Amino acid sequence: MKLSAAAQAQQELKLSKRKAALLEKLPKRADEDPFVVGIGGFYRRWFNLIDDIQLLIDTVKNIKSTEDEDWVPVWSAVAEKYEATGDTLLKKRDRIGARKAYIQAKTFFSLARFPSPYWSGSSICPPTMSEIKTASYNNYLRCFDKSAALLDGHIETITVKKKGMVATGYLRLPKGASAKNKVPAVLVMCGADMYKEDREKYAEGALSQGMAALVVDAPGTGQTTFPHAPESVIAWKAAIDLLSARPEIDGNQIGAFGVSRGGLWVIRLAAHDPRIKGLIACAPGGVGYWGTDEQRKQWRDAALERSRTNWFGPKGSRPPLKPVTEQSQREEFLKWSLKDQGLLDKLQMPMFLVNGKIDHLTPIENLYMLLESGPADSRVARVYPDDGHIAAKNEREWGPASWAWLRGVLTQGKNSKSTKSSISTKKTSNAKPAIKKSVSKKKSATQK
Repeated sequence: MKLSAAAQAQQELKLSKRKAALLEKLPKRADEDPFVVGIGGFYRRWFNLIDDIQLLIDTVKNIKSTEDEDWVPVWSAVAEKYEATGDTLLKKRDRIGARKAYIQAKTFFSLARFPSPYWSGSSICPPTMSEIKTASYNNYLRCFDKSAALLDGHIETITVKKKGMVATGYLRLPKGASAKNKVPAVLVMCGADMYKEDREKYAEGALSQGMAALVVDAPGTGQTTFPHAPESVIAWKAAIDLLSARPEIDGNQIGAFGVSRGGLWVIRLAAHDPRIKGLIACAPGGVGYWGTDEQRKQWRDAALERSRTNWFGPKGSRPPLKPVTEQSQREEFLKWSLKDQGLLDKLQMPMFLVNGKIDHLTPIENLYMLLESGPADSRVARVYPDDGHIAAKNEREWGPASWAWLRGVLTQGKNSKSTKSSISTKKTSNAKPAIKKSVSKKKSATQK
């Protein structure tokens, strides 16, 4: 039986409280161990996407290894049950329930396809996907399509092109946005291994404040062919060109949002493009903190351990272990460091900075370095001592606060009160998967 709106709200509140209680009980884990669910650990990526944390905990117990043959089937089995539930609810015309089930299916397929497609490859995955990993990625895209089709609003596929390369994203506009009623916009940058279908949830934060949101796969990942390299900032600048040209968007009110590697891209873009009037950066790296000898050694040792235990590829395909040397570490650091490239002084716009204090991937000192630069009144920061990388446990607090702050910054006090916004009522469809051909009903725009 379909629940009333009041009953649904009560049920969601109950689930939210249960989830918060479970998160409070989890151990603190500043590491990338996929066999333990902990605050700041490997599964932080999905904490705010998964409704049932206990199901996550129970499923992890069935993981034998991260290799494709062991990893993909376990997560896919959970996802398939949710997708079947969504199909059943949709037949009963329960669109809200079906959408929620499809989102959960997409999220567990996100775990199955993790971290692929990662086109540049890394110490934990190959640059190409196995057959079952490819299938999990396509399933992930399909379930996202199903969930998006049940929105009361419209998602538009945006293709940004520059120098023969492509970046793909989803654009959502708040209700009432038009050439006569221009709205602020936010470019949402994805990180290293969570893609636009995962981070599209951040569009909801922008929409709740009456802002448009463009969520784009990061360079080297998903459906974006730009490489993971500093020069790929041209992709983001081209995306800003596209947003500024939209008749519904005020080109003088554009901000940016990024988490983890997305946080790195946020500040790098802002240093190169003054059209970014304000930004939210969660767990940003690449600012310029080199660290102590001990910290750098700990990072190298941790990287070696991850490559030893976390191989997300077919059995027998793991390459020989290659320890990171301090020289290669320094070369990679200098390639990205805003401080060493003389870019810190260019960051004059307001920033909302957030992270957990027990961050094992991007030292918290990067955030402090940003606090020590720029105009005296241009920085807002929140550091959670009980949380790790990306402060996922506390996102329910910093998320809404940061979106309201960003709207205020972009509108500069003009109509800057928090604005609850619903979305237009056109039917949604989605991007074609990068791996297989499919029929897409979604509108598409291209920026050359």
